[in-house]
Amino acid sequence: MSTPPEPLRVESAVRRSLVIYLGLMVYLVLVKLVLRLASVKGVVASQNELFSWPLIGVLALAGGISVWLGPRVGLPGLWDASISTRKRLLLPAAVGLGLGAVTLTLQSVTGVVHVLAAALNVSSINVAFPGSILFYSGGAIILEALYRLILITLPLWLIANVILRKRGQTPVFWVLALLTSALEPLEQMSILAGHFELMVISGVTTYGINVFQAYLLRRHGWLAPLAFRLAHYSVLHILGSALGF
Repeated sequence: MSTPPEPLRVESAVRRSLVIYLGLMVYLVLVKLVLRLASVKGVVASQNELFSWPLIGVLALAGGISVWLGPRVGLPGLWDASISTRKRLLLPAAVGLGLGAVTLTLQSVTGVVHVLAAALNVSSINVAFPGSILFYSGGAIILEALYRLILITLPLWLIANVILRKRGQTPVFWVLALLTSALEPLEQMSILAGHFELMVISGVTTYGINVFQAYLLRRHGWLAPLAFRLAHYSVLHILGSALGF
């Protein structure tokens, strides 16, 4: 049997990526409905805004466009046949689990978990278990779709492909990656305003993690940083909530 022409292979890969992304958006809608029916709320008000219908709609539309544009800006598809499952899912998840375990242990041993709760003026830094399972798995999809997929891919296409006429994709990617990696830590630091040490530790750590996730996106496609965050959250937030943190 002859090998399909390159355009057909690319089209098939993009279609497969879109189906995967659609499946994740359907899961996100189901999470939203269950959280609403069960009256599960975030620890801070800003977390609840992540599950608003307008944002989910934006993620579905802009994220779908970003998935379609991905191969055109040099990013691997969500299930690129040239990337092994080990690199795309298993290794990122293993790193996420390890980092989550280290962080959770340090929080427990040092007592910083109680300091964080006091800084946020809450009884617990995590959504109560078992609601935390849906809350943090859905949150991981939302944050990765927003910070990694959309806010990197769309500007990358506009700058490198349209303005620069398909030149400079790699340097433009890394400029965008370094800039967008600061969004999440800046938000966390604003919540911890007045607690300088916690702000610095949280900001620096989260920024480094975000840059690493941008690297995963560039090398192995969007499912790699998503697998990392899901694994990280499963220990830090979901196991943490089950343990009463």
